[in-house]
Amino acid sequence: MTASRELVCATANPGKVAEIAGLLPDGWVLLSRPQSVGEIVEDAGTLVGNARLKAGAILAVTGKAAVADDTGLEVAALGGAPGVDTAIYAGEGCTDADNRRKLLGALSGVAERAARFVTVALVAWPDGRETIVEGVCNGRIATAERGDRGFGFDPLFIPDDGDGRTFAEMTAEEKNMVSHRGRAFRALAAALTESPTA
Repeated sequence: MTASRELVCATANPGKVAEIAGLLPDGWVLLSRPQSVGEIVEDAGTLVGNARLKAGAILAVTGKAAVADDTGLEVAALGGAPGVDTAIYAGEGCTDADNRRKLLGALSGVAERAARFVTVALVAWPDGRETIVEGVCNGRIATAERGDRGFGFDPLFIPDDGDGRTFAEMTAEEKNMVSHRGRAFRALAAALTESPTA
């Protein structure tokens, strides 16, 4: 396996790592984030900017192509919030459960529950180039948590392209077929297949 077909993963989230690894094309290897990489401050203010910060930090340490993603949940009734602050919606150091609790509270009594997930995936290459793709999944926010799979807001998000179940009620394979991250990384896989040494 040549170095040109390796990507170092910027995320330390095991759920994301598993999803990304399962979506890369044949012949590509996802390497784990080096333990020497500390906390990466995601303060770019946009999904693309945050993904660039993360991938750039990994590339700087390893010298290898790095892949990073950033995801935002945009709720129509909340003016697109939490958006770029999705991971810290309930505050710095919050848990996924804290975030879900805050969202349910913010939508208490609200009938309009349309939302969408947006994922930006970015590969930073050693020669300075970037590959950037996006995946979007439209859906709605449930009135209560359902399911025990996945992570983040999965127990609350019902995709429009599904059968009424939340992401957390789906298998990983079912979720990947319709999810924002699945769409983004399938687009990335296509880009890598077309230009394998980018």
